[in-house]
Amino acid sequence: MDGEAKARREEDARATALDRVDERLERLAARRKALRRAMESFGDGFDASAWARAYESPDPDDINSVFAVTGGYLALVNNTAEALRTGAKLTDLKPAHSTTGIAGIVDAIREDGGLTSGQAETFTELYRTRNRLQHSSPDIEADEVHRQVGLLLRHLPKLVESYVAWLEKHDVRL
Repeated sequence: MDGEAKARREEDARATALDRVDERLERLAARRKALRRAMESFGDGFDASAWARAYESPDPDDINSVFAVTGGYLALVNNTAEALRTGAKLTDLKPAHSTTGIAGIVDAIREDGGLTSGQAETFTELYRTRNRLQHSSPDIEADEVHRQVGLLLRHLPKLVESYVAWLEKHDVRL
C-alpha cells in the first residue's frame, strides 16, 4: 500500500505539473494581445520616439502607459520561464553544466534539442532584461526596452512551438 500511495502522489504531482505548463502556455496568447494593446498608446508600430518620451516622463499617465508595456513584457517572460522550468522537471532534465536558474535550464533544453542556439540565447537575453526591469535597474534605457519588447514578440511564438515539440519528444503531452 505504501508503494501505491507513493506512486499515486507522484502521478498527482505530474498531473499538476502538466496542468501548470498548459496553463502558462495558454496565458501567453492573451498576454501577447494585451502587450500589443498597451503598445498602441505609443502610436503605430510602437513609435520609438513616443516610447522614449513617455519612458522618461514624470507624468502619471505616461508612467502608467509605460508600466502597461513593461508589465506585459514581465508577464510574458515570467510565464515562459515558469513553463520551461516545469517542463524540465517533467522530463527530469537537470540544468546544464551545474548552472543554476533559468539560464541552466534553457541551456539544458537547448542541449537536448528543444531549442535552437538562437532561441536559447534570445530567451536568456530577454530574461536578463526581465531581471533588470523587475529590479528597477536605473541603467536600462528606453531604447533597450523598446528593442527587447519587439524581440520578445517576434521570437516567442517559435520558441514556444519548439518547446512544445520538445516536450512531445519526451512523451509529455499537454
